[in-house]
Amino acid sequence: MTKLKWQTRYLHHENVGELHNLSHQNDRVVVLYTGDDENQGDLSYDFDVSALAAASDLNNDDEDDSDSDDENESDGDEDGNRKKRRLSEDGETDPLKLFRKLKKEYYHMGTFHGKPSGCLMYELSHYLRKNTNDLLWLACVSLTDQFVHERLTNERYQAGVMELKQHINSSGNLDTLTSVTLKDGTKVCAPDASRITYEDEPRLMLLQEWNLFDSMLCSSYMATKLKTWSDNGTKKLMLLLAQMGFALDESKQKFRYMSAEIKRTMKDMFDHFLPDYGLTDFYYRGFLLLHGYSSKVSAADVVYGVTALLESPKSTGFGEAYDALSLKKLEKLESGMRHAIKIQRAILRQGSTAITRKRAIRSGSKFRWVKLEDSADTKLLGNPQALTKFGYFLMDALREKGAKMKPLICVCYTQGKDKVLIVGVCGKPRLGVTDVIP
Repeated sequence: MTKLKWQTRYLHHENVGELHNLSHQNDRVVVLYTGDDENQGDLSYDFDVSALAAASDLNNDDEDDSDSDDENESDGDEDGNRKKRRLSEDGETDPLKLFRKLKKEYYHMGTFHGKPSGCLMYELSHYLRKNTNDLLWLACVSLTDQFVHERLTNERYQAGVMELKQHINSSGNLDTLTSVTLKDGTKVCAPDASRITYEDEPRLMLLQEWNLFDSMLCSSYMATKLKTWSDNGTKKLMLLLAQMGFALDESKQKFRYMSAEIKRTMKDMFDHFLPDYGLTDFYYRGFLLLHGYSSKVSAADVVYGVTALLESPKSTGFGEAYDALSLKKLEKLESGMRHAIKIQRAILRQGSTAITRKRAIRSGSKFRWVKLEDSADTKLLGNPQALTKFGYFLMDALREKGAKMKPLICVCYTQGKDKVLIVGVCGKPRLGVTDVIP
């Protein structure tokens, strides 16, 4: 407890965004909050969020057990009266009515995510002067996780990237010893040194572990744009490869064994030809962990691999995901990547079936719904994150077809229809959205 109090005083001394409890009257539940949190959110509140927190605490007080002693009751009455006086300043005389009103407005805003916990933990370690490259890498992975799983807007992702780039540069990470100089002046790579860097990456899933053709065929971004589940879409993909001068046989080789010349010219070719196919935002700024002579791991690949391990049917999935996240056992991460590829293939198969089969996607006045019953693919998609990715895939495909955007409900039967998993998606977060679901 003493150490915790010291750290709290230290953080306050460093002025960490004037960190304080969201509800000043609630000592039981502490929500760390700063004024900057509002500016970093995807959706802006039209009311004082602290007023909602205080009203919520008042509502909980009214529901407390009535067997407390007289002294506590008198204290509670005094606190409640102070809350009522403060809340009545917002124009609502009844604080409980105010709470219900604010709660209704809050829920009508829809779902959105806050700052990645990995980034928050790195900031705390930075202010305590206990930051390390390992923690910085985990922060990069956590931000990439929100981007890959479409939990934040592009604007917020770019802001997060700029913040992490400053940490990478200022920490001296880019100047970390990655080479040694021999007596004759020759510099050679130091195999035990690792560093974090950043560069533009294509929106191709697990390209380093897969091959170029299949990654382009199955990645949600390109598959929904080119409609690669159809014969015409596959022909478009093959035509694109031909225009860029990439032989089909070589494009189907594992990416790490492809020609160095193709890898060198790939970005220029994509930038030149992809806009003709409506692919205008193909590259994004991503993070890489470089280690030793040639080892290179993408933060996005780590996200795909670790997520697949977490939703693995094995009972030891969490332990394996933890090992893969630490990068101490690369074979675990590679196993997760292979499982993620199987999941993505299942998404493409079931997405193709849902889009091409009549009445596979049912539409109502307020939402659409689709049901998965294929016994083989439900084993792969019968997990919350995998089914959510499937829902986003269908939303993007319907958007490309010009369909009116509605919330989508995905229903997946598992274990011989003994259990049902239901996931609802509302489309990608957009800056300034105020009416997601009526």
